[in-house]
Amino acid sequence: MASSGSFSGSIHSGHYVLRVDWTQTKNVSVNTSTITAKAYLVNDWSLSINARSDNKVTIDGTAQTYASPAISSTGTHLLGTVTQTVNHGSDGTKSLAMSAVFYIRATLSGTYYESITASANITLDSIARASTVSASNVEMGSATTIAISRASSSFTHTLTYAFGSATGTIATKTISTSVSWTPPLMLAGQIPKAVTGTGTITCTTYNGNTSIGSKTCTLTLTVPASVKPTITSLTAARVDGAVPSTWGIYVQTKSKATLTINGAAGSYGSTISSYSITGGGYTSTASSFTTGFLNTSGTVTFTATVTDSRGRVSAAATVSISVVAYSPPSFASYLSQRCLSSGTANDDGTYIRGQVSYSYTSCSSKNTITRATYYKKASDTAWTNAGASFSSGTAFTFGGGNISTKTSYDIKYTLTDAFTTIAIQDIVSTAAVVMDFKRGGKGVAVGKVSEVDNAFEVAEDWDVRVYGKLLKDYIQSFIKTMYPVGSIYMSVNATNPSAYFGGTWVAWGAGRVPVGINTSDGNFNTVEKTGGTATVALSAAQMPAHTHGVGTLAAASAGAHTHMISGATALAGSGSAHSNLQPYIVCYMWKRTA
Repeated sequence: MASSGSFSGSIHSGHYVLRVDWTQTKNVSVNTSTITAKAYLVNDWSLSINARSDNKVTIDGTAQTYASPAISSTGTHLLGTVTQTVNHGSDGTKSLAMSAVFYIRATLSGTYYESITASANITLDSIARASTVSASNVEMGSATTIAISRASSSFTHTLTYAFGSATGTIATKTISTSVSWTPPLMLAGQIPKAVTGTGTITCTTYNGNTSIGSKTCTLTLTVPASVKPTITSLTAARVDGAVPSTWGIYVQTKSKATLTINGAAGSYGSTISSYSITGGGYTSTASSFTTGFLNTSGTVTFTATVTDSRGRVSAAATVSISVVAYSPPSFASYLSQRCLSSGTANDDGTYIRGQVSYSYTSCSSKNTITRATYYKKASDTAWTNAGASFSSGTAFTFGGGNISTKTSYDIKYTLTDAFTTIAIQDIVSTAAVVMDFKRGGKGVAVGKVSEVDNAFEVAEDWDVRVYGKLLKDYIQSFIKTMYPVGSIYMSVNATNPSAYFGGTWVAWGAGRVPVGINTSDGNFNTVEKTGGTATVALSAAQMPAHTHGVGTLAAASAGAHTHMISGATALAGSGSAHSNLQPYIVCYMWKRTA
C-alpha cells in the first residue's frame, strides 16, 4: 500500500521515457481518495515535438485527456496533470489500475513511433473505517468494560445496546477506548422465562460529525440470583368443623386450617408458575388449600414458597399455629356394687354404690364433661336415668332403694364432651347366696339368686377359674391375642374400644386411608409413614406431551443477521388444582397403645 508513487514506459532503447508520478489525498468522511497523476517526458536525445491535445490518463477505468506542450530539447518535461476521485471499499481498502498515453508521433532513427505508454496496478493506503468493539459477559446490575479498537485517534464513538425489545444509549461520541457500563436490572424483564439472554452492543464511529460506520458485538447478560419471586405472607385461618367457633382455638384431630399464600409476585417480568405449602403432615401445590384434621398438638409451622417462570424459588414464608391437645374422654376404672342407703357396701342392699375414674381433655378450659348414670333390670330393654352425676374416683349412691335383691341389674355410665359420648356398662348381681335354685327347678345359680330358666349363673363378684386362670384374666388374655398393642380397630361407632377390650386406645389415621407396607417402595416402606395430598396441580414435567397454537409469536424484521422472536404461544389449561381423592367411606379408627 502507498499514498504516492510512479511508474513509466519507454521507446527507442529508453531514450524517450513516459513517467507518471501520482499522489493520494484521502477524504475519510466520505471514504474516497483523490488521485493526482502527473505525466512527464524524460528524454536524453533531442527531438522537436509539437503540442498534443489527445493524450490520455486512465485511473480506475475512467479515461481523461490532457494537452501537452511542444518540446524541442532534452530533459524532463511536464506533459500534463490529471485528477480523479475514487471510492474505497466498505473496509477502507482500494486497489486500482492506472495507465497513461503520450502521442509522440515521431520517426526516430528511421522508425516511426505513434505513442509511449505506461501502466501499473496500485494499492492505495486504506482509509480508516468503523472501529471494532468487544465486551465481557456480565450480570445485570454489575459493571462490564466495553473495549473499542479504533483506527484513528481523532474518531469518536457512540455506543448503544439492544436486549430483546429494549434499547438504550451507553455513551455518546466518547473519545475513550474503554467504557464502563452497568446493564440495568430492568433488562431482566426481557427474559421472563430465562436467567440468561444475549444482547448486542453497537459502536458507531464518527469522524467529526460524520458517521463512517458501525460495528457490533454480543454479550451474555445474566439475571442476578437476587432476582426471584416474592411472597408477602402466608396466613392461616381456622376451619372449626365440630369445634365451637366461640372457642377460638385449633383442636387436635378436630380442627383444620386453610393456608393462603398472599402477594405472590414474579420479579422483573417473571410470572408465578407453581406454589408449595407444607406443614402439619400435609403438602399442597395450590396457592390456597385446606388441610385435613390437624393430628399433632403444640406449635405447627407451615412453610410456603413459590417458583417463577425462570425457575427461581422465593424466600420461604412461614406461619405457625398453636394446636391444643385433644383426645376423647376415656374410662380408667369402674365399680358397681349393692349397698345400703348410707353407701356402705352390702350384698343385700337395695342401693347401688358406683365409683368411676375417667379422664378428658379440657382444651384450655374450653371443653366440659357431662356425666350420667343409668340402670335397668337385666331382662328389661329401657334404661332409667338415675339422675346421679359423679366425679372421677369418688364413690356415689343411686337407685333410691328400688334395686330388688332378686334381680340382676345392668349399669351404664356415660361421659359426654363437646365432640363425643362414650359409655361403659357394668352388672350388679342379685343378693348374695351360696347357691340358689330358681322357683320351678329350671335354673341354678352360685353366689346369687337364680333368675333365668335353663341356665347356670355365677355371681359377678365370684371368681371362676379356667385352665388355672381366673375367668376374667383368661378372657383378657384371649382379647390380647385378638387385639395386641399396635392393633387397629375400625368401627362406625364412636365408642373408644377400651370400653369393650380394655387397654388404652387412641384415635388414629384421621382423614387418611391405610395402605399396606411395601419395603421396596419409598412411599410405603415405613409403618405409620404419612404422605399424599387431597388436591394437586400438575407441574410442567407431569403434563402429557402436547402442542400449542402459534398464538402471538412473531419474528422481528432484520437484515442479514439474527432475528428476535417475540410474543407467546396460545394458552392452554388453567393451572388449577384438581381432586386427588380415591373413592372412600368414612369410619372411626383406633390404635391400641397399651
